[in-house]
Amino acid sequence: MKNNLVSRPVFYALHVLFWLCYGAILFASLSNWTRSPNDVWKAVISDVLTSSSIAYINYYLLLPRLYKKERYSAYILASIALVVIIVLLRVYFLGMTHMSVTYTYFIRSVPAIGFYLITTVIWFFANLIKAQRNAIELRNSQLASELKFLKLQLSPHFLFNTLNNIYSMAYFSDSNTAPAIMKLSEMMRHMLYEDQGRFVSLSKEISFMENFIELWRLKLDEKPKIFFNHRGVKDRHQIAHLIFLVFLENAFKHGNTIDGTIEINLNINASDQLFFYIRNDVIDARKTAEEESGVGLTNVKKRLNLIYPGKHELVLEQEATSFEVKLTIDLK
Repeated sequence: MKNNLVSRPVFYALHVLFWLCYGAILFASLSNWTRSPNDVWKAVISDVLTSSSIAYINYYLLLPRLYKKERYSAYILASIALVVIIVLLRVYFLGMTHMSVTYTYFIRSVPAIGFYLITTVIWFFANLIKAQRNAIELRNSQLASELKFLKLQLSPHFLFNTLNNIYSMAYFSDSNTAPAIMKLSEMMRHMLYEDQGRFVSLSKEISFMENFIELWRLKLDEKPKIFFNHRGVKDRHQIAHLIFLVFLENAFKHGNTIDGTIEINLNINASDQLFFYIRNDVIDARKTAEEESGVGLTNVKKRLNLIYPGKHELVLEQEATSFEVKLTIDLK
């Protein structure tokens, strides 16, 4: 029943118009069956009130708060109770209008059950359309994130500097040359080939982060203090692809990489709650991290809302000499 194509006042007006039309049709139909205007109005008002009640209660309360949260037994019981209450109210307002008690209750239950089924079907179709729209939007967001990574991190300039450093290591017969090439290869493979679906192995994402850090170590002439710790990660844990990339990029690109500190922690508790924390020192003369990385942070917030709706919490804290990211995700 929600519609993003019209304004809220128009949306409400359409609902009111629908029930007025429904009441007018009922009035015209019942006028042929009884000559008492009072009985007709009583039947029309009771029908409109009870039918609209069951429609909105089912659509806005039962389906989103019970069925959507997989509380199926509670939803079935609540639905039965709702229909029974509505039917009893209709019988109470209109009385026993037929000789057969069974037939009277049947007639009174038809509109209630009808609107219950109609709103259920509408809700499922609306959520199906919303899910498809979110999937398309999510894919576009993921592509934007990957393209941004290619442009800003694995751009020709970045690759040139990295390969130049690796060449220098090879020239001086540095034993770390081969591992450096392997890290760059693994990093590109993860970015290009691992994202076959929405989620990837958290262990592989951590390996990607470690390679990212090591490549930045090669790129930097200075040697800032970098700490990366993780614990509680199991093979079954999955995470959205490149979801931590913007935070890492922000810490290295906009942090104090001369003599500062970058601290990264990733922990998962027994309840599969992921806690990600990253803190980096900043230089006072620079803009705030949020100002410099506005597009990236906006992108990752949008992805989190799409992938983990109601299952994550993101806190960004900007201080005079540091920037902190605190991200909690329910992986269940």
